[in-house]
Amino acid sequence: MLDARRRYQPPTTKAQSWSSIEAHYNDLNSYGWEISPLIELVQHIKTTKLSERLFAYTSMGKLIISIYDEIEWNREALHIELNRPIPSWDFRYFSKPNEPSEFERRYSTDLGIKKFDGFIRMIRW
Repeated sequence: MLDARRRYQPPTTKAQSWSSIEAHYNDLNSYGWEISPLIELVQHIKTTKLSERLFAYTSMGKLIISIYDEIEWNREALHIELNRPIPSWDFRYFSKPNEPSEFERRYSTDLGIKKFDGFIRMIRW
């Protein structure tokens, strides 16, 4: 039997509202981050029913999305980053903690929303 002190304790983060995420990215954009496509993605989520069933928080320019309000960094979480130097989108999906991501893709900037919607359909979120 596992010692109670050694049991896995998942680190979780409370989701932020989609409006506060949008405001955060607008703030970063005003400081020259040039992340307008990420703002457009958040606005897309807000204007669809996705905002009612998806939860997220930010880690600087990274958007972490889950179906749970208490989000675990690496369990059923989609990490989206706008790679500015290339420019492209990086999508990484983690289904289980302490395991490599199950899904990693890089897309051109103009495909971000389309690929996001496709991922949501594929994973049945």
